[in-house]
Order: sequence, then structure tokens, then C-alpha cells
Amino acid sequence: MATHRTWTRGLGVGMAALALAALGGNTVAAQEKPTVYVIAPSLTDPFWITEQNGAKQAGQDFGVNVAFEAPAQDTGDAAMVPLIQAAIAAKPAGIAIDYTSKTMEAATVAALDAGIPVVLYNNNRFEGPNAPGDKRILGLSFVGQDESMSGETLTKAWLASLPAKPCKVLIVNPFPTAFVLTLRGDGVKRALDAVHYPHDDLAATGDEGQNLSLISAALQADTGICGIVGLGNPAANPAAKYVGENGLKIPVATFDVGAEAAKRIKDGTLTMAINQQPFLQSYFAVANMVNQAKYSLSPVNINTGTSIVTTRNIGVVQACIDAGRC
Repeated sequence: MATHRTWTRGLGVGMAALALAALGGNTVAAQEKPTVYVIAPSLTDPFWITEQNGAKQAGQDFGVNVAFEAPAQDTGDAAMVPLIQAAIAAKPAGIAIDYTSKTMEAATVAALDAGIPVVLYNNNRFEGPNAPGDKRILGLSFVGQDESMSGETLTKAWLASLPAKPCKVLIVNPFPTAFVLTLRGDGVKRALDAVHYPHDDLAATGDEGQNLSLISAALQADTGICGIVGLGNPAANPAAKYVGENGLKIPVATFDVGAEAAKRIKDGTLTMAINQQPFLQSYFAVANMVNQAKYSLSPVNINTGTSIVTTRNIGVVQACIDAGRC
């Protein structure tokens, strides 16, 4: 995980590089457009449609051909491997990879061995058993949300919604085996521990109906719970639904802002969210590859997260969602 200082520096350099790309557009207009590939796990989820929109917009803005490739169905990491292999065969100017696990290592190494620049976006899972044997992968640039820092940032902002006297916070994880959510939860817990708010974990599922029952049971069993953090919308949406339907004054916070979460922020049942801005993840990933191909500039790390969403700015965020950019 990059530090906050590294992320900030990377963002500044990245923005400067983007400006250079835009200014240099006329110079390279006569040259053949390079092609870059962006590999994704799915196009059945609105999150990934937004990612695709970002990649395509970057292609238009920077004058490159973007091939956004995803399997017909989201069947996990392995389905992305043949797409990376096909991209390698096309000999593009670069490949952006959602590096979700060890499964992605062999294909990533093959791209590097073929001399194709690789950047990572959305995920750079190197922890534990995912640790790559090829150290080149550790040095690849990453565009995405610093999950642990985002958990801490969200919770610090959300604390003002809780009672002043420390009370229990329920942390609901819809995908307990997803390490990215563990990182989010770790950040939440650090912020709560710093101000002595106790917390309990609730392992949930990706099914909002099941989660509604789990959350209902947890709240009825422990009336001391004064706040809920959903580590993803499948946890936060049913929590907000239960709170709203039962007239409870329990603030709920979440990660990511989909259409349902935006609706609940507007009606007040969801207090706060953090937006990792998926449009920018793929947009800056393409920009990194463009700047390397056109100007030999090294790709940089860019943190797209820690954008807090509340009733104060939900109108702007809703417009962004409607436009396919959030």
C-alpha cells in the first residue's frame, strides 16, 4: 500500500502529465493512434460500466484506441487471463490490469516479458498468498482507492453523526473473503479505536435480502448498537432500509455510491458514503499508458478515493451517476 504522501505526489505528477498529453495532442495527431487494452472482470455490474466509460473517454481525450475487454459473465479472476493473453498477442502500447489475486501473475509476467507496458487499476492485491514471485509486478503503477486509508477517512468524517459518548458500531462485511473489504474494515476500526468506540463484526453475504435479516437480528439482539458501517452497498443498503422502515436514529455509512445508495443518502437513511470514483480509475490508467507511449513518461500512482458523499453534495454526485461517471 502506498502512503498518503506517495499518493498525493503521484496525483500531482499524474495531473501534470495529463496536461502535457492534452497540450501535445496536435503534435501527435498525424501519427498512428496507439492502442491500449483495459482488462476488466465484468460488464454486468454498473461499477464496471462506469469503468468502461472512463477508459473510453480517456481514449477520446488523448487520441488513442482503447479496447475495453471483459468476459461475458463475471466468473472470477481466471476469466480475465485469456483476455490478457489475447491482448499480448495484439502487441498493444499498454495493458491495464485489475490485479485481483495471484491468478493474474503469470499473464502479467507474460506481458512484461513481451515488452508491453503494464499498469494496474482498481486492485493491486499483493498481500499474503497473493505476493508475486516476480518483483517487477510490485513496481507497477496503481490507479485506485487506498482502501485502508479510505476506511479511516470515512469513519473520521462519520464520527460526528454518532453519539458523543462512545457506543458500539456494527461493521457489516458482505464479502468476508474479499481482502479489499478487510482493508476497509481495518481502516474503520483504527478510526473507531482512536476515540474508544467499541465495534463488532457481522459477516454477511452479497444478497441484500439475506443481509436485511442478518442486520435485523443483530440490532434486535444488541440494542446498544449506535451506528452501522457497511463495507459495501450489499451491506449498507439493507441496513439503511431497516433503519428507515423502523424509524431508528442509527447513522449508516458505506463505501461506493450506486443508484440505491444515492437514493438513500437523499432520503436520509444513509448518512455518508465514500466514492472511489471508478471512472477516474480507468481514465487515469489509460492516461498513464498514453503518456508512456507518447512521451516516455513513467506511469504514476494515483489515489482516486476518499471523496466523501453526504446530503450536501449528493446532487452533484447524482448528476455524475446519471452521466455514467460515478
